[in-house]
Amino acid sequence: MIPERDAGHALRVCHVITTTERGGAETQLLRLVEALGPPQHRHQVICLRPEGELAGPLRAAGAQVTALNLRPSLGALVGGARALRRIVAQSDPHLVQTWLYHADLLGALAVWKRPLVWGLRNSDLDLSRHAWTTRAVVRACALLARRPRVIVANSQAGARLHQDLGYPARKMRIIPNGFDCDRHRPDPAERVRRRAELGLDHDALLVGMVARFDPAKDHAGFLDAARVLAGRLPRVRFLLIGKGVTADNPALAGCAAPPLAGRCHLLGPRDDVPAWLNALDLYLQSSRSEGMPNALGEAMASAVPCVATDAGDTRLLLGDCGLVTPPGQPYALAEAAAMILELPAALRAGLGAEARERIRRRFSLESMARAFAELYGELGGTTSRRSTSTAQTRSGQADQTSSSEC
Repeated sequence: MIPERDAGHALRVCHVITTTERGGAETQLLRLVEALGPPQHRHQVICLRPEGELAGPLRAAGAQVTALNLRPSLGALVGGARALRRIVAQSDPHLVQTWLYHADLLGALAVWKRPLVWGLRNSDLDLSRHAWTTRAVVRACALLARRPRVIVANSQAGARLHQDLGYPARKMRIIPNGFDCDRHRPDPAERVRRRAELGLDHDALLVGMVARFDPAKDHAGFLDAARVLAGRLPRVRFLLIGKGVTADNPALAGCAAPPLAGRCHLLGPRDDVPAWLNALDLYLQSSRSEGMPNALGEAMASAVPCVATDAGDTRLLLGDCGLVTPPGQPYALAEAAAMILELPAALRAGLGAEARERIRRRFSLESMARAFAELYGELGGTTSRRSTSTAQTRSGQADQTSSSEC
């Protein structure tokens, strides 16, 4: 039985997510919890693995955080489902939302007496890159995809992919990532400070990417494009931020060899990314796979001109406010980057301003939070069928707007 919600009482939402380490889904969950707080909403976050660095910020935002400390195994799946069922029964939420495949599967096995919402993030699923256990989880989710009440995808590309896998289209709802335009904004003082920290000349052109080291992000492609740019533009320098992006990573040894020697700054994971985005003259996304790319949207919100590969919903996000090239073609990526870097500074600034305005109007944190609030209200019994239908139509119309709009 779904717990009743009295007027004036908070709607209780239980989120289940694989980890609370810093990542795209995890960061979006944190922003959502921050945006939808008391008195209207109360959040509980259950992570399958040990607590990560976002557990503290989630608590600071008002969420109750519990770690199941599971290790990938069949026994963990059974034990995890039992533990999740017990915690949900004790906390008695109005609904449960799961994020990412392992949490989706556990939710399907454990949550039966209240509305269940699944969360999809992938848009280009190459199972050959994953362990057999993950492949098994994905296939199991496809078989159980009729269990959740609603399936939320953060990209059109992701929704299409999962429909092809057998997920029911009638349960799909697209809620794009939302970006905080107050947190990510132009800051001239921060730009000067960070560029000075790197020892950059005043006329240097800084090109950067924020991404964990992962084949899907194609750092090798980024460096190939960087070599082309280095031969063409003597003033260009490069900045990479993300987990695993450090000088001791053998896969990034090319950063210390000509023509990139002395031109690359590898900062590893940082908690001050908004400040570093201000140092950039161009954001360069080399990904082979994305859903709705968080870092690209954050760069746009920071008014940084962008060039990106056509992965997931990148083209929809960027629109005409930057350039898009095919994935896996670093020479094309470099040519597009050079086109923007060779523009007068005023024109580059204009492109960045257009990108920020696009995020503000189309992909703001407020828009995402509103869409989730409407979904939670619908499942918690606080909105009429008519208002729910209107919200769903509005969300669909927003995603189907021409990508050429700036």
